[in-house]
Amino acid sequence: MVHNGYVDKAMKKNGYLVREFAKLTRVTVRTLHYYDQIGLLKPSFERPNGYRVYTDADLLRLQQIVTLKFMGFSLDEICRLLASKGYQALKSLKVQAEAVRDEIARLREASRAIDQVLVRLEKDGRIHKEKLIKIMEVIQMGEDVKKGWHEKFFTEAEMKEFAEIGKKYTPEDMAAYENRWTALIAEVKANLGLDPAGDKAQDIGRRWQTLLDEAYGGHPELKARIGQAYSSGAIDKEHKLIAPEVWAFIKKVHAAAGAKKR
Repeated sequence: MVHNGYVDKAMKKNGYLVREFAKLTRVTVRTLHYYDQIGLLKPSFERPNGYRVYTDADLLRLQQIVTLKFMGFSLDEICRLLASKGYQALKSLKVQAEAVRDEIARLREASRAIDQVLVRLEKDGRIHKEKLIKIMEVIQMGEDVKKGWHEKFFTEAEMKEFAEIGKKYTPEDMAAYENRWTALIAEVKANLGLDPAGDKAQDIGRRWQTLLDEAYGGHPELKARIGQAYSSGAIDKEHKLIAPEVWAFIKKVHAAAGAKKR
């Protein structure tokens, strides 16, 4: 059982050597070594004889990694996500449960279509073209689901730009940057009734622009595309840091600032 991100103490206490952990989780030893190497999942402790040991807490973390990877996150994204202060295992498990249910429903649909093709083939030796197309549609739909929203909206070149920007930040720096965004967004939510042209709203707008420019100032086209992603609804609710009313208010603030300059 999970309590505040920790595994119940009643679970296995002695721990697992790497091969035991690999057999238990069906994750290869090579993969576990790689996760250890990149700092994504390190064994909890080392015995006096030098053997490194995984615990049930590591089992929970590995489950998070495997499921988030299945959901389309890259290993770099998973590392940053699990390192962030705002990450909650319980909330994440609920999101994962919903994603797994969706995948089960998709696979059942594919299974039914395949069974219908088999029945037709066994009955009269003919292939049902429409059913084959349906199978491919369902499989492709699954591949699209596994992609993050950003992979669907941004081009490959833009994704490389994001990767270059990410290299400037350590996980700690990224967490601090995200925390500043969280604080500023909370401030906007508390002041949605302000006159967008007023001094306080304009100050918020300037700080918003400064924070955005910190990461994306050297990438004006990418910065514009982020705005398009929010405006078009491409970002799903689980990844949408900025609520529609916040985004609408900031747009009004920036519009008012532009009007003053004219």
